[in-house]
Parts: sequence; C-alpha cells; structure tokens
Amino acid sequence: MTQTAKNYAQALFELHVDAESVKTTEEILKTVPEVGRSLTNPTISFRVKEQIIGRIFPGEMRNFIKVVCRNQKADMLEEIFQAYREIERKQSKALEATLLYVTAPTKEQQEKIRQFLCQKFHVKEAVLSLTKDESLIGGFILRAGGREFDWSFRGRFQALSRVLQH
Repeated sequence: MTQTAKNYAQALFELHVDAESVKTTEEILKTVPEVGRSLTNPTISFRVKEQIIGRIFPGEMRNFIKVVCRNQKADMLEEIFQAYREIERKQSKALEATLLYVTAPTKEQQEKIRQFLCQKFHVKEAVLSLTKDESLIGGFILRAGGREFDWSFRGRFQALSRVLQH
C-alpha cells in the first residue's frame, strides 16, 4: 500500500464521512467498473467527471472523489478504500474484557461494566465475555487491557488474610 493512498485515506477518515457512504462508493466502483474507468480516463474532461460524480456517488463522497480525480489519483481509489478500512479498524478502539462471576450479571450491570471499561481505558466500545467461576464465592473479577479488577469474595478474603498476617 502506497503512502499516497494512506494519506488520502487519512484525509477521508478525518472528514468524518459516514462509513456507509464510503462503503456505497466502493460498491459502486466494484459493481460498475466502467465508472472507475471513466474517472481514470485522461481523455475525459474534469467537467464530465464532475457530472458523473454528481449523478452517481453519495453526497458526502462527491468532493473527496473530485479532489482525487483533480489530482489524477482515481486509479488509487481501491487502495485508498483499503487503507481507510484499516484506519477505521484501528480507530474503532474496541476493548475485549472477561468477567468471571458466580451469579450472572443483569443486562443493566453488564452495561455499567462496559461504561466503566470505556472510561477507564479511553475506548469507544468494550466487548464483554462472561465466564462462570464458583470458586470466587461471590462477587466478580474483571480482566481487561492487561489489568485485573478483583471484586470477588475470594479476593477480599485473601487481601484481608495478608493484612492480618503482617
């Protein structure tokens, strides 16, 4: 992947264009290859290309595609979209977490745990996998981002035992 494609993809991402518009544009170019060929054809004037863009592509994408065509980089659109998807994946910031429990948490409790994780780790989304563990006696242990939050009875008893031994 070229640096030019990455730069265009970054610009597209920073424009905060709706991801669905990007996907629709990509699908148009894949489904109707003649459109892509028209945009890359040097014998077709920019004015004609603007008309094609205005009629076919989602509104949010039109200016971006015009800039790409004006700079004669339309042949890189597929590569630009690939780089855009990579940036989008990196920026989605989904955190994977494991919750060990004795009593299954309610949907509301799970949502509060997700909110806690999002704030603690500065992420947009937290994906929670649940695992039952009777040895905790009660409470739960939350593991995420290389950290462990132990709110289990077993953990509390162990901590109390360490304090009393010293």
